[in-house]
Amino acid sequence: MGRLIVVILVASVGWMAWWAFGSSALDRTLTSWVEERRAEGWAADVSDIDVAGFPNRFDTTLSDVRFADPETGVAWSASFLQLLALAYKPHQVIAVLPNEHRLSTPLQTLTFTHDQARGSVFMEPSPSLPLDRSTIIIEALRIESNLGWNARLDEGRFATEQIPARVDAHRIGAELLEFHPPEDIIAAVDPTGLLPKTVERMRFDADIGFTAPWDRGAIETARPQITRIDLKDLSAEWGSVTFRAAGALDVDDRGTPTGEITVKAVDWRRLLQMSVASGLVTDSIAPSIENALEFLAALKGPSDTIDAALSLRSGRVFLGPIPLGDAPKIVIR
Repeated sequence: MGRLIVVILVASVGWMAWWAFGSSALDRTLTSWVEERRAEGWAADVSDIDVAGFPNRFDTTLSDVRFADPETGVAWSASFLQLLALAYKPHQVIAVLPNEHRLSTPLQTLTFTHDQARGSVFMEPSPSLPLDRSTIIIEALRIESNLGWNARLDEGRFATEQIPARVDAHRIGAELLEFHPPEDIIAAVDPTGLLPKTVERMRFDADIGFTAPWDRGAIETARPQITRIDLKDLSAEWGSVTFRAAGALDVDDRGTPTGEITVKAVDWRRLLQMSVASGLVTDSIAPSIENALEFLAALKGPSDTIDAALSLRSGRVFLGPIPLGDAPKIVIR
């Protein structure tokens, strides 16, 4: 019995020593990281770093957080940031955001408020901490811009997972429920009120390859760029209009995509009416576009549904034989 008590006491003292060592090391690591960012020219400010959670957790709270990257002009600030982890799994972190925080870009400043925002991040246990998987859930999100617009989202879910069979590739998914776009966008896109002011559902599911792993270097040095997108599902449900897309794109080092995306649009005539009402399509060419779309719709499926291929080549986008314009650049700042 005496030996058991001794073993328990030794184990307890050893665990307390481990927790004290781990919490102190975590404090020093975070403080050092902030100082390194300052040395690189960042605006990096944290008023206090507190590590609690003894004996089984490392619950870290960073107070009055402000980070700004001078190269991209992107800055983020919040009253606090909490990082919660088990003491024996410090590379698996739950992040908790305050109900209000701000993101500034060279174009505008966005203020985010929400009922809840929580994310879990699982990293591989190595010095560079490469991302293995992550999830984020946001409820009752409101976004306000200093340019005067605002948008709302009832619920949003986001998840990533590293693909074991591919180097530097992740499966990325997102779902947005009851999205309320800015009123000026609704007025511009749908001035006659053909559709509701709320987009009921949007989904995204794709396997995406990158030029480098998402690890500490992705924040400290440069963001990895996209090399390939295997799009499994990009869809939206907005009133009677349903849109779906799937396909594959290769992206070159300038961010120009090449490939083919199959799109399916239900109630396409209403989309055309909206385009004419908003001025995106002039009355003079609307009949020609309608005839071309009717031809595409007649090739497959019901007459109110277009099922065709978007082809991206030479920096341009084509819907079947119809040129739509320049292809978007896919670049992560």
